[in-house]
Amino acid sequence: MAKQARSRRTHELVLDAAAAEFLRHGYPRANLQHVADRTGLTKGALYGHFASKEQLAQALIAQLDEMMEKAGGESEGENEGENEGAGATARERLRALSCALAERIESDVRINAALRLVMDEAHSGSQPPKLLADLRRLATEVVESARSEGALGERPPTAPLADLTAVILVGAYYTAPDLERRGLADRVRDLWDALPASPMSPASPTSPLPYPSGAQAVRETAS
Repeated sequence: MAKQARSRRTHELVLDAAAAEFLRHGYPRANLQHVADRTGLTKGALYGHFASKEQLAQALIAQLDEMMEKAGGESEGENEGENEGAGATARERLRALSCALAERIESDVRINAALRLVMDEAHSGSQPPKLLADLRRLATEVVESARSEGALGERPPTAPLADLTAVILVGAYYTAPDLERRGLADRVRDLWDALPASPMSPASPTSPLPYPSGAQAVRETAS
């Protein structure tokens, strides 16, 4: 039993060490010897836990996917006081969702590293990362929930608001001043707070479209 517990602890240490390595160097330049050195293992012992660099990367990405799967349910509850819950406007709910995700990215080196891995892979591939589709889906669910409760009028369309949520979170991530993304959640809050309230307020049938024309270009580029 003690041996199994020790093996589990080592397994977790390897994941943390790999996350730090991927976060600093990205996948191509990450070195498994550095991961072994961080944990005090030989490279052979490291392979006893993960057979390859790819397996390590996939294990971290799986944790990111799991976080996104859970985020939908958590966005309806309390997230460190950010989520206003039922009765909150779409803006407040989207702000709460993206701030909660930003806090997790900032505080969890594995999630931070996994996000870099999936975004770097997307840059070299032909398909957008699954993360963006998951984030848009969550934001869409939040907006539609607000709409059903009368917290959002018929306009603006849901898609631009979902894309805006992705743009704010991912944009803040990429423009963070350091690899640890310190202050990411605060920067996400500031971006939301800098937006005018009208794009997420109920609109009258005769009012003009309450979002800038550039939002359509953002939606088409991200789709």
